[in-house]
Amino acid sequence: MIRHRQIKRLDPQFVKEKLENFFIEDQAHKDLTTLFFTKSRATVQANLVAKEKLIFAGREIIQQGFSNCLIETCKKDGEALEEHEIIAEIKGPFQAILSRERVVLNLLQRLSGIASKTKKLVQYTKPQNIQLLDTRKTTPGLREFEKFAVCVGGGTNHRNDLSESMMIKDNHLIENINIIKTTKEAKQKHQNTDIEIEVDTIEQLEVALNSSATSILLDNFKPKKIKKLIEHIRAHPKGNNKYIEISGGITEKKLKDFCIFGINGISMGALTHHIKSKDISLEIQEYK
Repeated sequence: MIRHRQIKRLDPQFVKEKLENFFIEDQAHKDLTTLFFTKSRATVQANLVAKEKLIFAGREIIQQGFSNCLIETCKKDGEALEEHEIIAEIKGPFQAILSRERVVLNLLQRLSGIASKTKKLVQYTKPQNIQLLDTRKTTPGLREFEKFAVCVGGGTNHRNDLSESMMIKDNHLIENINIIKTTKEAKQKHQNTDIEIEVDTIEQLEVALNSSATSILLDNFKPKKIKKLIEHIRAHPKGNNKYIEISGGITEKKLKDFCIFGINGISMGALTHHIKSKDISLEIQEYK
């Protein structure tokens, strides 16, 4: 199975540093409206509220985003919430809460959208013991957050960066290298590194099967063809040791058709790049 690092928690220091940069980008410390129209010493109680059903992701974002506030209750990552359910109760400086609200909400809404979508799709892959994989098609600067949300929803993190494993694609083959020889050399030098080869023709599949690659990515094949290719792979002397991944144009509507026995993983870039954020709001309860 996939051996990449699984982002099952967000490091508090990492979140703190990221949020500081996001607050600087938004000029939270120069919020003209809040500074002019609110009292500097005013305190409030505010609730973060789910405005629709969702799988929550982002507890650490709340903790670090409102670090100068008292957070009395806070839902856990992965909890299923109903419409109007309170995610967190926050008490603290009015100006700080207002100036940080948008950045925190943007992250919570996006991550909860990813977690909710992943949770919904995993119900198709899990019964077949197939891993639902994310990709590197993430928002620049938000990869750790978005891949964390995939894990929260029950998905599996594929490689997190280019140094974590090797994936040989069409563009790498322009120089017409000897795949069997090169993958053998790569495996000798990087023994604990996974090597995956993307194939979109039968000829490429034969080369991949005889190589030192640990994984084969069947790209843009129809379900009927995939079934035949899996039979061919598993019948090959080296086939049972290969991790079989499929990808390419797999949408939510089509996913069930691709949950084919013998597949190890289905990768979907849409888990992170084609997501509808969930509706979460911050509502002021008390003002002092």
